[in-house]
Amino acid sequence: MTKYARYLCADLAAVLALAMPPLVTLAHADEADLRAQGFVSQRLTTSSGKNNFFGDTRGKLSADYTEVGAGVSWRPHSQWLLSGQAIYRRGGESEENRVETDYLYAAYTPLESEAGHLTLMLGKIKVPYGLYNDMRDTPMTRPGILAPQSIYPDSLRQLTQSATGIHMEAERALGGDSVTLRLSQIKPNVRGDNTFWTLLGDRSLFAGTLYTRENEAFSGQLAYDHDGGRLRALISHAQGTARYRPGSADVWNGGRLDFRFSALSMQWNGERVSLSGEWTRNSFHNRFDSTSIPNLDAQNTGNAWYLQAQWRFAPRWEALLRHDVFLSDKNDPDGIAYAADPVNAGKPAWSRFARGWTLGLRYRMDKHWLLAGEAHRAHGTLWLPPADNLSNGQWVPGNTSPDWNLFLLQTTYQF
Repeated sequence: MTKYARYLCADLAAVLALAMPPLVTLAHADEADLRAQGFVSQRLTTSSGKNNFFGDTRGKLSADYTEVGAGVSWRPHSQWLLSGQAIYRRGGESEENRVETDYLYAAYTPLESEAGHLTLMLGKIKVPYGLYNDMRDTPMTRPGILAPQSIYPDSLRQLTQSATGIHMEAERALGGDSVTLRLSQIKPNVRGDNTFWTLLGDRSLFAGTLYTRENEAFSGQLAYDHDGGRLRALISHAQGTARYRPGSADVWNGGRLDFRFSALSMQWNGERVSLSGEWTRNSFHNRFDSTSIPNLDAQNTGNAWYLQAQWRFAPRWEALLRHDVFLSDKNDPDGIAYAADPVNAGKPAWSRFARGWTLGLRYRMDKHWLLAGEAHRAHGTLWLPPADNLSNGQWVPGNTSPDWNLFLLQTTYQF
């Protein structure tokens, strides 16, 4: 029995344990439901110091970042939903100037009643993780221009946001509350340059490529919603393996990187104010084989967290205040031990953490238009995208600035 099959059995057992009354099969839909949606978003960005953020933003106002998305959903039967969205992103060296599939899946709901539902999904799906991972694909659904970078770094978006796989969702209604269990078996995308440099760090040492296999990555989430979402509590976990394929004349025979992400999330939504907080534990275990140099076997565990307040002070206006902390190594929060190690000569302490504040303002002109502005004050560069900050084709963290500012303006039209 595969791991996912065991998870599937556990999912069904959890539903039964919640004493769900017998579910009823949905009736046939009277007619097919076809819907289309999309958005166009343009961002202006400037950053200080030596640091670029998704484009040539250092010391100047850049219009490098553009997002265009279009999607369709079709419900040919009340039990079936086919949905997909394609997105074009242009953002410096980090975002390739091409169209990619954001998500594309078929969903089947064999059981549904007032007490809950059971849904199965197959295709490219959003990884169920934290408060925002499954809703940060479009600007309208993010809490700000950027999602909290401590938990959802855009530099690792290709790895963490969506993946091809199988997904199951079981929900149990408890009066005005609900409990939802989501389980996924996925195949993450590790092909992006930012992913490579974040996980391996140096193309002069690692001349090969990263890839993933089937049945080696899983995610799960248990969510509790009180009073229709006024209070939310979530536990999330994701784990997987990225494997290394050596290049020609490579010093490595092969290798693997095992990664685990666990998150605790809380959110309270009032009439005018929303308060959110998340904490994660991130673990990486690198194992490489070589005949010419000592084998590399290293394990590292980091923490990240943020606290966020959103204030809807007028019908169309919303303000945002957030504090983020992102640490590569929980036992070396300032990167001092890392920088002092002779193995890491020339690599600065500030590349191992990021702490910062975010202040944002959003104005919804109507249901179609959103105008937003955001200011970040950051100390450390852990969530800085490497692909936009290369020196002679290499990621050299020492050529970045430890203290930097980031300012963003964004206009979005949704249809």
